[in-house]
Amino acid sequence: MKKIWLFIVLLSLSGIVFAYNPPVGGQFFYNLADPLQLSSASSAAGGGIFTVNSNSIISNPALPAYENRAEIDLSGSALINAGSAFQMGTIIPTRMFVISGFMNGTFCDVKEMDLGNSFNIKAGLSKQVTERISVGANIYTGILKCDDVDWSLGMDIGALYRISQLGFMKDFRIGASVNGLGKNYSGTEYGVKYEEEPDWYKYAVHDYSVATGNSWIFRKYIYDRYFAPKETTDTFPGFHSLRTGAAANFFKTSTITGGLSADVTVVGFFQDMIFDYGFQLSIKDNLLIRVGQTFDILELNNEKSSVFPVIGVSYKMKLNMGKSNFIKNHGWETSELRVAAAQKYFYDNISAYSAGANLILGLNESDGPSIQVFEE
Repeated sequence: MKKIWLFIVLLSLSGIVFAYNPPVGGQFFYNLADPLQLSSASSAAGGGIFTVNSNSIISNPALPAYENRAEIDLSGSALINAGSAFQMGTIIPTRMFVISGFMNGTFCDVKEMDLGNSFNIKAGLSKQVTERISVGANIYTGILKCDDVDWSLGMDIGALYRISQLGFMKDFRIGASVNGLGKNYSGTEYGVKYEEEPDWYKYAVHDYSVATGNSWIFRKYIYDRYFAPKETTDTFPGFHSLRTGAAANFFKTSTITGGLSADVTVVGFFQDMIFDYGFQLSIKDNLLIRVGQTFDILELNNEKSSVFPVIGVSYKMKLNMGKSNFIKNHGWETSELRVAAAQKYFYDNISAYSAGANLILGLNESDGPSIQVFEE
């Protein structure tokens, strides 16, 4: 009897797993508008070379906890043959917490990537609780317009463990987050399992039309019966997704630093699995070259994904902010501007070209002015 019940439970769970049908790009939903996220440079562990902006809370709400400077971010992506997306956000350090958040607009309602048109807000708090551990939590909400109107409301939680060195690896980090705890989107029409009419079907319709002259009736019946979407798409991004990742600097010289990151995400009860990797190369702490890839198992199985890597680049420069009293009072006379770009090919002639800028106000504590003492 126990074996029978176990078989029934496993059969039910397998039905849930194989029935899961989010839109293409649904698990990647919040990442589309930002070149840093697009190129896998910010994993649950902060990327091979630790790089954070306001959008990093997508991967792990605990990542901004180490930031001691305010930041303003603006980015956007052109989704070729699909639509567009934009994002603007900020990081605000305080005595108690680091506040971070962003606003996002995604407009992508083609059947190849049917994410609908949405406006989203995600905001969070993070805190470094010990020298090695930081924690964080987000809340999010949004509204989606597709054939109908849908909404989202929920939270994410995360933690990061960080040590200065582990063997030959420097700045070693392990991160974990649980995302999508709440009501997420659903209801767009075309999911990852949607298929166009196959060639054999088109030929059969042609032969039938020649014989009867009623091709449109036969075509509509067969398409509606066997190929048309049976229902709207399932939840996206996935409900209670567990993301874990590790990252570190693998080599470092006076000029060049190289880092690697690797993440695994389990969506729901193994409804989908996603593997991310990222390689970052920093030159003189100004130029950052990023190469990464995301393997979404559900999309790969349905031939709705690409194995081509994402390539991104960013450049950081000093910026003179002026000498007004307001700027001086906040210590922002010299700040940093980081500009970034990335390109990702999805599938079926859909590509993303993304660009963004991060204004980081003031100097890092380790980059403070040098003081020389002269002996008389």
